[in-house]
Amino acid sequence: MGLVACASAADEPSAPRAPERVALLPPVEFNLEENLFAAEPIADADPEPVPELRRRRRSGGGPFGSAAPVSIGGFWAPATDVVKQPATLGMNAEFARVAAPIVPPKEGSPLWIGIGRFGRLELSGDAILPDSGQSVPDQLWIVETGFTHIRPLDSGGTLGGTFLFGSASDRPFAAGRDLTLMAVAFWNTPAKNDRDEWSFSVFFSPTSQLPYPLPGIAYGWRPSETFEAKLGLPASLEWRPDDAWTITAAYFPLVNANIEARRRLGDDWALIAFYRTDTQIFFLADRIIDDERFFVFDQRAAIGIERTLGGGFTIEALASWLFDREIFQGASFTSGRTDVVEFDPGPALSLQLLWRR
Repeated sequence: MGLVACASAADEPSAPRAPERVALLPPVEFNLEENLFAAEPIADADPEPVPELRRRRRSGGGPFGSAAPVSIGGFWAPATDVVKQPATLGMNAEFARVAAPIVPPKEGSPLWIGIGRFGRLELSGDAILPDSGQSVPDQLWIVETGFTHIRPLDSGGTLGGTFLFGSASDRPFAAGRDLTLMAVAFWNTPAKNDRDEWSFSVFFSPTSQLPYPLPGIAYGWRPSETFEAKLGLPASLEWRPDDAWTITAAYFPLVNANIEARRRLGDDWALIAFYRTDTQIFFLADRIIDDERFFVFDQRAAIGIERTLGGGFTIEALASWLFDREIFQGASFTSGRTDVVEFDPGPALSLQLLWRR
């Protein structure tokens, strides 16, 4: 969730190693439906021609095999009882994301990708924040734009970064203290065996679980065409035991985790099952302490189906079970929590349309 996965393999053992694909993985929540630090690259690029085997593998999910430059969808969870309050709380959301080259990409040249994302999360019900006595905010927004820069190196590695700027608040852009950003710098370099690679990165976002600069170092291990792993922080793996199955997992501090299994059913259908944690973090416009943030957290297990529509479009429908659900305020995810509101587990439904080129 380094923060960049660069998948590559030479056609022959003696062939020079070239970066076939760069997939930048956002290490924190990316939209309001699912925690895309682990499941959906923000952008991908092909500085060099990609062998046919690699092209086929991209149709799968997970941190190494999926990229959707356009995503739009919605999420709904019916109201459940609030713990220690005579109230209920429900959730629904809409989200959209787009990533596209700013200038036409050229083989072997630096790549500039523009990024935009939007999300609205509604918390419906009559729950009260117990310490402040205020109502739970009913509308929370994410509006961000930015870019990714990827520069292939003569050594076969890559250098670059991502910058996103915007607002995550109940009243977007109401004040300067409500503005947020995500900044990532990365460097990938081939290992001595020309099969694996080292990833070095630095990540910062004030709306992450750890709101200070976080270094990353990971070793990209590819012992075969069916298994890839990033050993370190962030950590991830992808295992393809056969042409039908893909199993992926990823972890990024502090409690961002994702495990997914995908089963292809012919050329157009796939079954999906996953477990993940989901954290959304906002700045409330009327907060008293500048560093205080508003957290929406749950764990979720889901099963669903994916249908390829043609023209690069895919539709995904999921049924989830949400548990360990809570909202709270605090400057830290782990300590000093106030206004803690816990609410009962319950079901959820989501629908997403993706365009993967």
